[in-house]
Parts: sequence; structure tokens; C-alpha cells
Amino acid sequence: MPVDFFEWGIPNRRLREDSVRFGSATSAGSLLSCVLGAVLAAVSSPRLKAQEAPATGLAPAAGATVTGLPYWANNGRWEFGAQLGYSTEYGLDRHEVSHIQLLIAQPQLGLIVHDFRNPLVQRCEIISEGILGGAVHPAAASLLGVSLLSRFDGKDHGHWVPFFDAGAGAQRTTLSDHVPEVNGHTQFSPQGGFGLQYFFRPQRALVFEWRTMHMSNADLVPPNMGFNSSMITIGFRWLRRPVQPAR
Repeated sequence: MPVDFFEWGIPNRRLREDSVRFGSATSAGSLLSCVLGAVLAAVSSPRLKAQEAPATGLAPAAGATVTGLPYWANNGRWEFGAQLGYSTEYGLDRHEVSHIQLLIAQPQLGLIVHDFRNPLVQRCEIISEGILGGAVHPAAASLLGVSLLSRFDGKDHGHWVPFFDAGAGAQRTTLSDHVPEVNGHTQFSPQGGFGLQYFFRPQRALVFEWRTMHMSNADLVPPNMGFNSSMITIGFRWLRRPVQPAR
């Protein structure tokens, strides 16, 4: 049977024309899709980056708040605190026979002298500390005075900051009316110790401390025997919170 190439050619040509039209439409659609996608990406990219920035930041270091500041960061140089101390006589010397026990409240006002970039010491402070209380053994006696201490804060370990302090105080007391170790109402008390601060919140800390303390009259009234004691304290420390930058 003879083949009519003309009849076969018509549908083949139409098929080719339809294919060209379809390809052109497909190419135009792909190009339009690419353009729209690029525009949407350009518009949404800054928003996505702004939203993702906090998530990609590093976690706060140990001992730092979510703002990146350490728990012990302070606004200015002044700080405040209060401690309650219990002291008992060592009884190691022959003349220490009265087993003196003291109960003392210690309001504190501190001045931050300098912050260091040092692996051992990160802050130096001067602490003015009140002495309010008295003896509870062997007899009731009053005690009123003030101490000046130098405090050195060590490297923080998470919420914990160790410290060492040393200084001296002067006080008026009626303890000399009851015990042979103390003579005269004016006494002086060199002292020193170490402790730990636990920052349960930024700029808010519980303070635990041990000190060794000497009390005598600096030869104002003979005989000047004096006594030595061990004191433990627990207290609270309040720092001023740094001003947060405006957002």
C-alpha cells in the first residue's frame, strides 16, 4: 500500500509545533518561577537572619548571665552586705580560760577598687564593716565597733566565687568586766579569713565565711593578754545591677 508522506508529515509537523509551544511555555514558566523565588528570598532573608541570630549565638559562659555579663558584675563601685557571725575562743593559751563566745551582726559597705584580668584574683575591694553584738558566754556583754577589711575575690566557678579578706577593727566592749583575758573597754581586733559567695541570682549572693580573730587593747591597759577566736559567718551580698542597653 503506498504511503502518503504528505499526510504523515502534517501531523508530525503539528506535533513539532505543539512541542515547541509547550517548551516555550515551560521555559517561560520556569524563568518566572526563578525570578519570583529570587525576589522572595531577597525579601525574607534579612528577617530570617534576624530571627536566627540568637539561636546561632554561643551559650553564656559558666558564671555569666544570658546577657553575657558575669553574676558579680556591678554598676559603679559601691556594694552592700550584711553578715551574722558566731565566734568562740580557741582556748589554746594558758590564760584563755573563759571560753568566750560572741554573737555579732556585721553590716557592710564595700568599695570596688579594681577588677583584674587575672586567673587567680579578679577583684579587689575595701569593706567597711560594723560590729554590733556582744558576748553570750560566760556572761552577757556589749560590743560596738567597726572594722576595715581588704577583700580579694578569686576566679569564679559557675555561681561560686571564693574570696580572702584581712583587716582590723576597733570596738568598745564591757567584756573586760567579766573575763580576765580582756582589760579596758577599748579593744582592737586584727582578723583574716576566707569564704565563698554563691550567686543565686545576678548581683545577689549568699556569703559563707570563716575568720580567725584576735582581740586585745594594744597595751592601753595592763596586763594586755587578749584572746584569739574562730568565727564563722553567714550573710547576704547585694550588688548594683548594670544598666541594660536600650533595645
